[in-house]
Amino acid sequence: MSPDLENEDLERRLHGALEAVDPGERFVPGVLARIAAEPAHAQRPPRAAAVVSWLAFGLAASVVVAVLLAHEWQLRRIEEGREARRQLVEALRVTDEKLNLAYRAVNTQQQAAPAEHSGA
Repeated sequence: MSPDLENEDLERRLHGALEAVDPGERFVPGVLARIAAEPAHAQRPPRAAAVVSWLAFGLAASVVVAVLLAHEWQLRRIEEGREARRQLVEALRVTDEKLNLAYRAVNTQQQAAPAEHSGA
């Protein structure tokens, strides 16, 4: 069978399958009777609403906790930075003292040396 004939046959079968069919007189009363016979699902929406509200509450609580943790983390970083700055200033102060002491020691030795060693 050629591809064109197969496509035509497929189209013909699809059109046949998709044609409107009258369900009959008993269709509507049958559907209404089945709807009336089914138990009401009045409890599902409140449960679903409760689940949704708990999920929303949980999400909001998670966001608040995340914001608080981020804030605490930022405060710790600031405090660590301040401590590092304090340590650096202290190290610079000690270094300044030691350099001044070394400078004075070198200058004192140069002044105490006899003039004959001056190289002149």
